[in-house]
Amino acid sequence: GTALVSYFVSEKSRQLYTFVVMPGGLRVRHQSLPANFERWLKGFNNSLFFSEVSTYLRTAPELSRLLNPHVPAAVKQLIIIPSGRLSTLPFEALLTKKAEGETFSRFPYWVHRYAISYEFAAALLLQKKPRADDTDGSILLCAPVQFSDADNLDDLPGTLDEVQAISQLFGANRFQMALRKKANETLLKSDSLTNFRYLHFATHGVVNEQAPELSRIFLSGDDGEDGHLFAGEIYNLNLKADLAVLSACQTGLGKFSKGEGVIGLSRALVYAGAHSIVVSFWSVADASTSALMTQFYEQLTTKAASFPNAMQTAKSNMARSSQYGSPYYWAPFVLIGN
Repeated sequence: GTALVSYFVSEKSRQLYTFVVMPGGLRVRHQSLPANFERWLKGFNNSLFFSEVSTYLRTAPELSRLLNPHVPAAVKQLIIIPSGRLSTLPFEALLTKKAEGETFSRFPYWVHRYAISYEFAAALLLQKKPRADDTDGSILLCAPVQFSDADNLDDLPGTLDEVQAISQLFGANRFQMALRKKANETLLKSDSLTNFRYLHFATHGVVNEQAPELSRIFLSGDDGEDGHLFAGEIYNLNLKADLAVLSACQTGLGKFSKGEGVIGLSRALVYAGAHSIVVSFWSVADASTSALMTQFYEQLTTKAASFPNAMQTAKSNMARSSQYGSPYYWAPFVLIGN
């Protein structure tokens, strides 16, 4: 079963409202926000980013208790609509029960129990209609690899391995590679993007929290274009993709807007026509990102898994591994849409 879980934080009354919608109806619960709520949030996210297990064990149990949706065991999928500062919380890294020991790869995370996806608002979820299957299930794989010295960005050699591994899962004539100089703005602004069911961008991204329209994806420059695809430009794209993946840095963050959650590159892609998207909350090494993305697409192509189930399997496998068990590697990537 699936449950829709919407969280609303009232700063004025210091209340947390949790709305849970299941086939059996609607359940509403409200709790007073603890005095340490903001500290828990900051400490929890920092513990993930810095792989600080002691801080995690102080904050994760408190947040897990507070945010527990209390759904029946039959519920295996959650669609989460967060609000305010909860919009930057990777719920998959919360705990279903008390953690034993101090090893990240052995903790009972939500990701082991639930396939989780996110939405900006319930209204957007209701507006979505089944997409006509007028694409051939192919994928555009875009990786500029190297960047202008003026941008002061590290090269991403691991993205070549990432897109090569993903392409092998799709077979001949079902993928197009746009590498290095071919991964440019002219390509992304062309009508050819409407031919692909999947769009995958393995590159850098930057979010401008003060001016969300200046958030950007970094590509290769070409004639008349600087290689910076701004959020304001993404709004004008014509996409028909079931899924757009930003395998990049901090693409899920953005400015907080009252009643709308986080406005960043993710909202621009949805407006442009992407049915579902994958974005990240923080920068992650390209080698571990490649491992996660390859597992994700393997589930889609060989197991015919849904987007939430494919992401759950990829994350859960990584969370149990000795090499990438820390949530730093797998928690930042979130699926928005379903």
